[in-house]
Amino acid sequence: MPAYRSHTTTKGRNMAGARALWRATGMKDDDFNKLIIAIANSFTQFVPGRVHLKDMGQLVAAEIAKAGGVGKEFNAIAVDDGIAMGHDGVDESIHKFSGPAYICESQDQAVDDIINGRVKEGDVVVIRYEGPKGGPGMQEMLYPTSYLKSNGLGKACALITDGRFSGGTSGLSIGHISPEAAAGGAIGLIEQGDIIEIDIPERSINVAISNEALESRRETRDKKGWQPEEKRPRKITAALKAYALLTTSADKGAVRDLDLLK
Repeated sequence: MPAYRSHTTTKGRNMAGARALWRATGMKDDDFNKLIIAIANSFTQFVPGRVHLKDMGQLVAAEIAKAGGVGKEFNAIAVDDGIAMGHDGVDESIHKFSGPAYICESQDQAVDDIINGRVKEGDVVVIRYEGPKGGPGMQEMLYPTSYLKSNGLGKACALITDGRFSGGTSGLSIGHISPEAAAGGAIGLIEQGDIIEIDIPERSINVAISNEALESRRETRDKKGWQPEEKRPRKITAALKAYALLTTSADKGAVRDLDLLK
């Protein structure tokens, strides 16, 4: 069984009390072996004007259950086992997609390469070093998806990134890839032309190379450093530099890890 992050609250003798709380919400024994997806919901009974969010949260939970997971409402995503993607808005013809990687070391490069026709039909655009640490700050990747669509590539290309998306994103766009490239994530090991296989029904993203090749690349990258190949003309404030030194990847909430100061 995969080591889901939610296991920190569901497995082991010390989590007996936590399991009791889970069961109080309706969890059954079999549910503890499923993905737990956090539905971040700001609804409370004390905040006027947000009553509709309660029903919306229940609708989302029902769809998660249909997909084989367990959806629970939280005010955070601390135990979430998910990945950020709204696949109901993706055309069924590209629910399974395979193509060569087109590497972009920034959103700016991606926009320039898409507009100027360097990204071709069938490519999987990989935008990296845009996560919480690599950006730093995890900026929104709306422009690349918009330009793919306006250039007629909305259904002909896929896009994966360690950056984030807004609600206006369209096409086969997968964000919040974690760990991010700047934190040693596998997205930082992908090379130009590698075949990337995306399977939405199976919830999988795979790079079609051997584990041995990946490990060899990791050794090389460890020596060179987890950073873009070329220095980016990006002005970064002292506050963001400090944040980048301490932050975690998106799967851990992009919060600062103060243990790094010890």
